[in-house]
Amino acid sequence: MRKRLISIILVLANVLSLVSCSMFDTPETSESSKESKVSGTKEEVFATIGKIGNALADCNFDKFTEYCVASSHEMERKMPVIKEEDSTDYTKPKITDQWRLMNLIATSITYEIDEDSFQGGIWGSKCSVDVKFSYKDYRRVKMQKKEFLGPAEFNTILQSIDETVDQKYTLEFVKDESGKHFVLANPDDLVSIYDYNVSDVKFFKLFDMVKKCYMTGDNWDEKTSTYKDTNTFTIVYELDERAKDYVWTYIYAVALQTSPEWTYLYTSKTIIDENPEEITITYTQEENFKDGPYVFFIYDQSTKQLTGLQFFVKNTPSETDPSASESTSETT
Repeated sequence: MRKRLISIILVLANVLSLVSCSMFDTPETSESSKESKVSGTKEEVFATIGKIGNALADCNFDKFTEYCVASSHEMERKMPVIKEEDSTDYTKPKITDQWRLMNLIATSITYEIDEDSFQGGIWGSKCSVDVKFSYKDYRRVKMQKKEFLGPAEFNTILQSIDETVDQKYTLEFVKDESGKHFVLANPDDLVSIYDYNVSDVKFFKLFDMVKKCYMTGDNWDEKTSTYKDTNTFTIVYELDERAKDYVWTYIYAVALQTSPEWTYLYTSKTIIDENPEEITITYTQEENFKDGPYVFFIYDQSTKQLTGLQFFVKNTPSETDPSASESTSETT
């Protein structure tokens, strides 16, 4: 009887030992597994936030949508997307200077994740984290000037600005339909990252600084806008005070206005003229120009803008010219 009692006690001791392992070892293993899972979730979510931040800065709506639970119509309307093909697609609205400006401001978007704010769901299917998005404070550029030589000049000044506009968002993530990846559940909240007030920014083009242009030189008759017996054209551009603050880049061309297409006598290479107060261009050829209507103009390749003058050439008939003889006979 005593032996049997000892045997029962030993069996109970083994059972208690197993229960003890179950009670204390399993929770430790479970906790370690949970921490590992949360850590993996954090890494995935933080990486996704980086991709979202890049898509916002690039104004890439399609890429942004890849990391969202659904497409955001508000974001599609507000994001200043510019595609090169849109510039030549006349079925789409023309891209305005203000829209280009918004796109340039957006390229300065950066983000900072508050890692301590991360909160994960019990089963790891939902989570949230605070993120600060920033962009350069374009309002300080507006304080410096009233008008700009296109969005490019505005952007040059913008890049020198250190101050930023900061906005904090709590981003919420859920598993996608496959249950494998986290996607942004509240994309509409990020629309305000594009709240740029640029409607009052004014732009001008290079040739808007031309006050006046005129032809000049020997044998030029201003009253009839005609050169007589000449092999030289000279055009003068008088510029306003703003011109000397800029580097002018342009080409010039001389053409005879033939039909159906002009006959170009000369097209220059790109000319870089730093801080001009006046532009004078002379074109000369060996023989006199033929009779007819001509144009002399400068052209800005970046804005497709040109400015110049139309004028005429009239040569004195020579004595051996049959048409001169006929004219003389008729007059007689």
